[in-house]
Amino acid sequence: MYSNSFYYTSLASFISQIKDQEIPDLIQIYGTTPVKEMATWASSLTRLFPTACRIGMACDRHIYNGEIKSTGMTIIFSYFDNTQLIHNSAPFSQQAQQVGQALFDPLITTLGSQQAASYIVLTDNRDFLSNQFFSYPNEHDCLISGGRAGLSDATQSWVLYQDNVLQNHALAVGFVNPNLLVHRDIFVDSIRIGQRMLVTSSEGNILKCLDHLPAQQVYQRYLTNGERLQLPIAAQFALQTVDDSLEINAIPMQLEADGALTMSEPLAEGAQVQFLYINPSHSIYSATLKTQELETLQPESVFIFKCISRNDVNSESPTENLALIGSSQTLNGPYCYGEFYSSQFGTHNRQHALTYLAFSESAVSEPNTQQTLTLPANDNPIFPILNLINNTLLDIEQERKALSLLKNNGTDNNWLYDFQTGLLNRFALLNRLQKHDDILHLAVIRVRNFRLINEQYGYSVADDLLAQLAHHIKHQLTLDGTELGFVCYRLSANEIAVSIETKIIPKRTLQVFHKLIEKIEDRAFFTTDSAKNLLTLTLSVGLASTKDHNGHTLCQHQHLLIKASEARRFAQTSNLPLSWNGDIQHQSGSGENLEWIQSIRKALENDQVFAYFQPCFDSQTTQQVGAEALLRVQINGEIIGPFAFLNLIKQTQLYPRITRLMLAQCERLLKQYSDIKVALNLSILDFKHQATLDTLKSFFQRNQVAGRLTLEITESESIQDYEWINPILAEFRQAGALLAIDDFGAGYSNLEKLISLDPDILKLDGSIIKNIDHDEKMQKLVLSINKLAHSLGIKTQAEFVHSQAVHDYLVDIGVDYLQGYHLSKPLSEAQWIKTFE
Repeated sequence: MYSNSFYYTSLASFISQIKDQEIPDLIQIYGTTPVKEMATWASSLTRLFPTACRIGMACDRHIYNGEIKSTGMTIIFSYFDNTQLIHNSAPFSQQAQQVGQALFDPLITTLGSQQAASYIVLTDNRDFLSNQFFSYPNEHDCLISGGRAGLSDATQSWVLYQDNVLQNHALAVGFVNPNLLVHRDIFVDSIRIGQRMLVTSSEGNILKCLDHLPAQQVYQRYLTNGERLQLPIAAQFALQTVDDSLEINAIPMQLEADGALTMSEPLAEGAQVQFLYINPSHSIYSATLKTQELETLQPESVFIFKCISRNDVNSESPTENLALIGSSQTLNGPYCYGEFYSSQFGTHNRQHALTYLAFSESAVSEPNTQQTLTLPANDNPIFPILNLINNTLLDIEQERKALSLLKNNGTDNNWLYDFQTGLLNRFALLNRLQKHDDILHLAVIRVRNFRLINEQYGYSVADDLLAQLAHHIKHQLTLDGTELGFVCYRLSANEIAVSIETKIIPKRTLQVFHKLIEKIEDRAFFTTDSAKNLLTLTLSVGLASTKDHNGHTLCQHQHLLIKASEARRFAQTSNLPLSWNGDIQHQSGSGENLEWIQSIRKALENDQVFAYFQPCFDSQTTQQVGAEALLRVQINGEIIGPFAFLNLIKQTQLYPRITRLMLAQCERLLKQYSDIKVALNLSILDFKHQATLDTLKSFFQRNQVAGRLTLEITESESIQDYEWINPILAEFRQAGALLAIDDFGAGYSNLEKLISLDPDILKLDGSIIKNIDHDEKMQKLVLSINKLAHSLGIKTQAEFVHSQAVHDYLVDIGVDYLQGYHLSKPLSEAQWIKTFE
């Protein structure tokens, strides 16, 4: 085989020069001609070369004999001796996977057991092409080269297939010859480096915030150490994310006045991104070796597919890699908006890549060894250093996965991360404390004025501030000068934990955190919607160490979170910035928490954890409408309620076991008695614990509750991501559960967000009910809440009905359901069942 290439700026000059040319087997045409003018080219090619396979695509730039052209058309004529061409096209009228199957199925079916040596695939589609497009050809081991068409005016883009100029289509050409020698390779001018970050605010191609910080500030932090950011520097560092197995690389195109960045591609909110360093010299060493190999093979035709991002738009000089390959080969092909390349892992849509496809129908008689290329001198070791850093990070990531905090059971560990900050969460810390003994110091940092910020600015601003706090904690601990081996975790709405695994004495650790507190409290933070709103944070910090200053044991590593939380509470009540467990170790009650944990564990093992049931009554009919399942534990023959230990147990793995046990008891009763209704308390922690969530889903799959089970969501203030929990609650409600918001009015509540959960019942907390018979302010508050709830179609339920006067007032204002000791104390299961009998 052999190929000839031509370059023309007009159809007339092409026709006048080419009309006597022998008809080729394959014509490829690449160039800048708009779609309407291309129709004339297509009809002329059909008239002149009717038996040839004719393909092509629009591109802003194309390569003619190694030269870069930004006008006109490059036409490649290829002649084969023993190779059959098969081809097909398909529209993008379905999902990507179905389009790929429609394109390749006729070709593969035609071949039967035979296989094409390689394929060229060209596409014109407005959006990124999902890797699902290649699922069907990957199943049949198809080797694919090619790319995505694109002009700066996307409406003028096209692909050519035979005599049709198509938009939003894909085409494929297969080369069938068992003796055809195919050589393919890829050069990538980028390297991923640095930690993963979360896109927390974006609009189209405008990237506003990464990890809740202005995008430019993040670029400055990592690239210029806080100095002014220049666009040429930023443009060398794309942000890479993976969407539906597709790599998307967004390059900074413009610095905005408000701290945002205009990117070459949109990045969706919630996407995890990583810096991607782009520089052609990164692959020049491997390109030299691969070019020598290509020269040795002596291919008869070489086609190039090059990414448009790999060339300076103001220059028509070839990049180093292109010039290197072109020094020994005649190169022709298009610049693409994404290149297709098949490796041992299948075909993928790549970016910032140069790929080539080399053909030869005849075997090489003697390898060409005349030309030996010299490797470039390595005067700048930047890329080996970057490779070292990147591969070290990959090793850490692999080790982290190998040690996995939890057994995967077929699911990922995304739920171990906090959505707003990207930090590991409480569950990740608890599992690490349980399964490993590497943490020697643990600090719990609480924002004391968090509620005030919530009330004045709203949840979103408070979350942004916590993200900024996490950023500055990590930054300050990194600059401290000591390799602390720290990891940050988000414990709750206003708490961050920092684990230290380096063997440093407590005195040094205390100095580090005293300095950290001073730096943070002296710093002015700002809300992301307005830099004018400068805020300061006040902190209380508890630090726990496993050893004291003399190396004596203070606590076991698995109890560090309990001890750090105790120290943090002591700091806050004592109005201290920092408290250490070594200083409060001998205070009374310091061992009670561990005794509680051991007692609850023993009760679980001996089946002494069970439910009591407190009935609930219709305020108007006085009839019982169901009961709330309340946790009880028998310890040393005494029945004990949860108030003494529940908050403590929530920090351990005992808590999910208790929730699942309570659910099992409710399930047994609902099956045994068809006329009872039960309410079960669930914390937001239950929905974030995968095993508990799976148990709940399994329960609803087995049972048709039809309004007989009410899920009472407690700790409404700790719900941070309503968009996350809403679909989960909707799934359970669709299965027949009712939803109640418990403890409403106990503290600051975001009414708008809670109402967005669309609850069936709003439970009024006892703190606003107990004095309602004589407290006029509480009467007005409850009356307003009751009217608002009813106007939204939500029932109300009052807890702590402890007297006839309270009962009568609640009946008068129309609260729907009543619950309290005045009506019935919590009953054992047997006692409660008797109330129905």
